[in-house]
Amino acid sequence: MNTNSIYKCGWTAMIFLLASCSSGPFVQSKDVCDLKRHHQDDLYQVTVNDEAINKHYYLKDDAIEIANHLASREINKCAPRSFN
Repeated sequence: MNTNSIYKCGWTAMIFLLASCSSGPFVQSKDVCDLKRHHQDDLYQVTVNDEAINKHYYLKDDAIEIANHLASREINKCAPRSFN
């Protein structure tokens, strides 16, 4: 084998080693998503740890969908939960 192929094999082995070590277990967020009802209307605000994510109020189904999206594995802003 020439030196070029030895370097290529070395780099390939190093890339596989780094790739196998870099994937750790998924850790779910400990933050809590919740819905806060408007004081007069049947609208809801999405909160994370009792802080509103924005100033907007949503219909309940839309607010639940937003909270579930925030709890999804891709976003991971809060722990998943079920809403009544």
